[in-house]
Parts: sequence; C-alpha cells; structure tokens
Amino acid sequence: MAVAFAGDGAMNEGVMSESFNLAKIWMLPIIFVIEDNGFGEATANAYVSAGSFTRRAESYDIPAIEVDGTDVFSVYAAAGEAVERARAGGGPTMLHVHVPRYYGHYSGDPDTYRTPEEKAAMRRERDCLSNFRKRVKEVSLVEMAELDAVDAAVEAEIDRAVSAARAAPFPPLAALTTDVYVKYL
Repeated sequence: MAVAFAGDGAMNEGVMSESFNLAKIWMLPIIFVIEDNGFGEATANAYVSAGSFTRRAESYDIPAIEVDGTDVFSVYAAAGEAVERARAGGGPTMLHVHVPRYYGHYSGDPDTYRTPEEKAAMRRERDCLSNFRKRVKEVSLVEMAELDAVDAAVEAEIDRAVSAARAAPFPPLAALTTDVYVKYL
C-alpha cells in the first residue's frame, strides 16, 4: 500500500489525471491525499479549478472521501476506510482533506492574498490541535491534565533537539553539496 500527498494546486496538473487513470486501471493499493487549503500558491482555487476535486476522482471510478482536516476523528475514520479498501484489493482512494494554511506558500511569500482578519479567524476556528482538545473534553475522552503533560513532554523534547542542534559544530564547507546531485560514475 502507498500514500501519495499532493496539494490542491497539483490537482490542476495533467500528472494527477494520469496517476488516477493508471491507479484505477491497475487497481493499485494507493491513497491519494489532497491537502486543500484553498490556494495553489497565491491563487485561489475558484480562479483555476473547474469542478469538484472529489468528482474528478470519482470520474475515474475512484472512491473519494471529502473530510475536514482539522477534525482528527474524521480524518482517522476516512483514512481507515481508505486503508481497509487498499488492503482488501479494492484499489485506490482519494481523500480530499480541507486544511488551513497559516503562513504563505514559501518563506518569502508576503501572504497578501488573505486579510489579517481571515488569518486570525482561521487560527481561532480551524486549528486541529485546539479542536481536538475541545472535542475530547466535550466527550470526556481524555483528562486535560494528560494532554497538558503530553504538550509539556513534546515541548521539552523540541527544546532538547534545538539545543543539541545549536551546540553541534557546523559541518565542513566541503559537505555543502554532499548528496545533492546524483553521481552516475
């Protein structure tokens, strides 16, 4: 079984059509996860995408599941269904996962295509970790103290990793291009 991740911008490339077609013809056990944040780089999908991504997959007779990527439980259920299908020989599945994108598309992206208010609302309403905390609290699935302990342990691990990286010596300049290019001979 394989999982291929792509963004919504990639859905408008011919290679996605070719991939869906061959995956279905060969009944490959693959899950196509389309991470849809509403923008292909800085261009809103409404300007460049015709129709529904889910319907595109279905046009190849590939089951497609649309899911809110900020809802851990929905993603888990959808992924479980796709994994079960792949393992049972049922061929490919596409998961169309709607996710927020908090920052620009790349580090130099000024991210001026969304207002500060839009970005603030997205963080407030569409953060998967905050939504997870709210949901498990509502159904008393986990004590908040347990989640706080996990958060503290993760933060401590990150702090240790950052400290170790900062304390490590810089690699020699000659290593700059090591393993960057293929050496055929």
